[in-house]
Amino acid sequence: MPLRDFAFVLFKPKSPGNIGAAARALKNMGCHDLRIVQPGAPYSAAYAERTQLGRRFGFDDAATMAVHGRDILDDAPIHADLSSALADRTIVVGTTARAGFYRNEAKSIREVAVELGSLSDVNRIAVVFGPEDCGLTNQELKLCQRLITIPTAPEYPSLNLAQAVMITAYELMLAAGAPRQLPSAQQWAPIPEMEAMLARMTKALVAIGFLPEDNPDHIMFALRAVLGRAGLKPRELHIINGIASQILWYAQSGYDTLARKRAEGKKIK
Repeated sequence: MPLRDFAFVLFKPKSPGNIGAAARALKNMGCHDLRIVQPGAPYSAAYAERTQLGRRFGFDDAATMAVHGRDILDDAPIHADLSSALADRTIVVGTTARAGFYRNEAKSIREVAVELGSLSDVNRIAVVFGPEDCGLTNQELKLCQRLITIPTAPEYPSLNLAQAVMITAYELMLAAGAPRQLPSAQQWAPIPEMEAMLARMTKALVAIGFLPEDNPDHIMFALRAVLGRAGLKPRELHIINGIASQILWYAQSGYDTLARKRAEGKKIK
């Protein structure tokens, strides 16, 4: 399992120290791809100062915690939004410490580490960690095909951000040496294309009245989970795109055209 192909994404981290500690953890475990999305103002400003003026106010906290993982920290890009950080990924794994309707499919990292390793042979995988105070919201989880959790004592389930990164990277490192008895993995469709398909499917299902127009996300979360577990290949994505387009055409104007062709005995493609 090439750990270098895993991207570790910190979404809205608040503490520069946690960012640096996460970089050190990744260096310890042989991982190299750290990405930062909308960090807290002190780190964001300090990063800009470091790159533009050579000043390190605030950035020093992260650099101090990174120790020999400083190269990971220096190379970590800052993204304006989560979508841009995931644009080159084909599988997104979200992390959660909370239960809930949209989080019922979460599995422990140890349960899925070997499977993720197999998938990483032909897929580019991102693992996303939420902000220290609240974790990932349902809005961010919409971009994830897998959900993982780290088992803890029920009295205090919340882990420090850098600790969560360390444990996840550690489990993936261990799984890299585990024997695999899984079928050969196939590359999944890219995340931006998946999101475009889901938007098209949402529009189509609203058009035929299957989804309520005022709150389509409630049921779409379940459909996202189904398609996420399936792991769509590019050709399968193309087929589902065609289904969504046909539903929308039928709902808007296609019914009369289809009825006329059937009445005339014409071929329906």
